[in-house]
Order: sequence, then C-alpha cells, then structure tokens
Amino acid sequence: MIQLFVKTHKTTIVIATLVSNTIGNVKQDVFSALQQFEGHDENIPAITGLGEFEICRTRETGKFVIISTSGDAAHTTVKDVGLKAWERLFLRFRDANGNLEEVKVDIPPMTTEGEDDA
Repeated sequence: MIQLFVKTHKTTIVIATLVSNTIGNVKQDVFSALQQFEGHDENIPAITGLGEFEICRTRETGKFVIISTSGDAAHTTVKDVGLKAWERLFLRFRDANGNLEEVKVDIPPMTTEGEDDA
C-alpha cells in the first residue's frame, strides 16, 4: 500500500492505493474525494465526471506531464506508471469548452518567515 498526495489549489487529497491498482481506479478515487468539496471550497471546480480533469506529475524540469487514463492506459497499474509512495500529483481541470486549464496549486513554504535556519 502506498499513499499519493494529489494537490489542487490549496487542497491536498491523500489517496491510499495498492501498486497493483490501475491508474483508472486511482482517478476514480480522486473523483470521489473531490465530490466531498463540492459547495464547500469555491477554489475547486464542481465536476460531474472523470473526463473533466486530468492527473499530472512533475518532471525534473518542473513541467507538468499528464498521466494518461484513457483507453487502455486506464488499465495500467500504479507500479507500471512508476508512481512512488508519497509522490505529489497535481490536477488540471477542463474549462467549459473542454480545454485543459493550467495546474493551479499553492504550495506553502517549508519554513515560516522569521524562523531560524539553525
């Protein structure tokens, strides 16, 4: 069992999954988790289906890369996708025209202002 951190806006969703689980099932778990924020967090878009968002990961370059969850790719396992425990994933939502928006996420600093570096 591994945990994945799925981040959007100011929210982090922790998804616990087996490495043998499919990436399609992980997307379904993310969708289910997002449903609990509907009407409670104005930053998270209201979504009605799996096609309204994509899961992304970052590369060393800092660029966001979509993890394919359509067609046969939905049956690829978490292990085969190469996801690791505690990996941070990000969401890209679709706008009213079906176009993917950029990742919108606030990542807080590791230290607070004024903390000593000691």
